[in-house]
Amino acid sequence: MQLTGYSLELVNPIERESVVQALRRSAGGSLLVLNTCQRLECFGFAKPRFDKVRVLAEWKNAEAFERLSRIAAGLESRVLGELEVLGQVREAYRQYRELDAANDALLDRIFQDVLTLARKARRESGIDQKVTSLSALASQALLSRINPGDPIAVVGSGSLAGSVARYLSERGKSPIRIAGRCPENAMRLALRVQGFGCGLDNLVSLFKDVSGIITATAAPHPVVYTSHLAQAKRPLVVVDLGAPPDCAKEVLALPELTYIGLEEVEGQSAEHKNEREERARAASRIIRERSQAWALRFRKTLTQSGRSRPAEFKCDEQLS
Repeated sequence: MQLTGYSLELVNPIERESVVQALRRSAGGSLLVLNTCQRLECFGFAKPRFDKVRVLAEWKNAEAFERLSRIAAGLESRVLGELEVLGQVREAYRQYRELDAANDALLDRIFQDVLTLARKARRESGIDQKVTSLSALASQALLSRINPGDPIAVVGSGSLAGSVARYLSERGKSPIRIAGRCPENAMRLALRVQGFGCGLDNLVSLFKDVSGIITATAAPHPVVYTSHLAQAKRPLVVVDLGAPPDCAKEVLALPELTYIGLEEVEGQSAEHKNEREERARAASRIIRERSQAWALRFRKTLTQSGRSRPAEFKCDEQLS
């Protein structure tokens, strides 16, 4: 039996949600699936085998444990040490447990150990000191450029969009409107911030009279076009956190529109960069050492329990 991690690329990006749900349901939910704007990775004893994704990288045992720990510690993030990714891993773990996967006590314990190690590495290295999250940087960039109280729209309903919406709700005075590919998710997020939610097919009405827009989706193509912005207020500020960008290229050429892309937002975190890089090296050493120690304990546990090989499964039928 091996703990294995996979970095996946979708064959057809439009099928992202169905593929993610299939991964989570397969083999009784025995995979932790980390689905964010920046990555699609899964970890567990089961081995995904179907034609909807390509495997970009694979990690086994200590390397898999180290990989997931590094992600949770913010060492694989575009902004070193950012806190949002720890919440994303926690959410992936929560979804894993919801699918009765906690019936496998050994795998459940491994994921708890990952989160414990990530917190330890953060605490002892101080990597998340003097660091501002991507959602905070984006929100600050927007709020500094619009009038207090002007309506704001958030495009996306995933973890990053959720962090943006919560930051705006806690620190701003503006009414918040949220649009997502899944209207139900957008409405649930909107309820948490006392806003309004809808699907992406209602962007024209959602953007009416807004002064600021933050986009944060995992879409493989633009979701915001010039036609969607016809009734938006001018001047208009758009912060695009998509990778690739959520806004079509022609949006950038609109008059009285300030466009702030992902690289510009990330550039605002340059302060204390050298210090964070040194702390990141310390966090990496902590995780590497603890991962190797974990691998020794893992092998000992398997020997004592008599467990051997991971289950293999195919989930093509889940995608129909």
